[in-house]
Amino acid sequence: MGAPAVAVFAVVAACAPQHRPVQDGETRIESKRTAADAGHSSVLGVPRARVPIVPTGRFDVGIWAGAAQTRTLLDTKGRGAVPVSEARFLWGDGQLYVFFYAADLDLEARASKHDDAVWKDDSVALTFFSPGTGRLIVQISPRGVVADGICPLEATDLGDPRCDLTWESGARVGVDADGTFNQLGDFDEEWAVEAALPLASLHVDGAGPGTRIRFAVSRCEIAHDGPRACGTWGGSDAVLVLE
Repeated sequence: MGAPAVAVFAVVAACAPQHRPVQDGETRIESKRTAADAGHSSVLGVPRARVPIVPTGRFDVGIWAGAAQTRTLLDTKGRGAVPVSEARFLWGDGQLYVFFYAADLDLEARASKHDDAVWKDDSVALTFFSPGTGRLIVQISPRGVVADGICPLEATDLGDPRCDLTWESGARVGVDADGTFNQLGDFDEEWAVEAALPLASLHVDGAGPGTRIRFAVSRCEIAHDGPRACGTWGGSDAVLVLE
């Protein structure tokens, strides 16, 4: 991975979220980001991209420097999850654009085709909460393999047998990784995923300034042995607000 990614993400700070729960009955499309949203890390105002983005996986400062960002994903105790990872967001031309960065000393990814068990690999899970439908999950590995499906709200990942993997997100992805996959002890460094997700496929119709999207992003480090280390931003009470 090129030097710009390291330079930008090395300054990421960990901060615990102050949640502003979404009110019952709130829809995805409503008034734009309000003064009450300011300062709440569970509400991110997402700027419009200046040009359409073709995902490559390589961090372009000119595109992503002004994007909304989660800062370091947090563990279950509200601390910065180790290894460090974070996500950035832009939107435009009917797409939600995501850039996800993950430090990683041991790249583990074995899924090789669409809708394989990506959730068992190093990967990022993008979860969209759709009223009346459940969770729409798009999971992407550092190899660029995508698994996507619609799951019940209580499902923890796409491996739940109740998930419908016939749903297609239409995600276009680009990836970049520094290291050797599935080889212990070779001291890998990092990986990144860049994605363009059609908003219509995410059940976000008529997207425009003020559209609110309930969302979560998570990453679990897959160790060769030992426990998984996970970090998350968001949940059913967190919102991306298109600006």
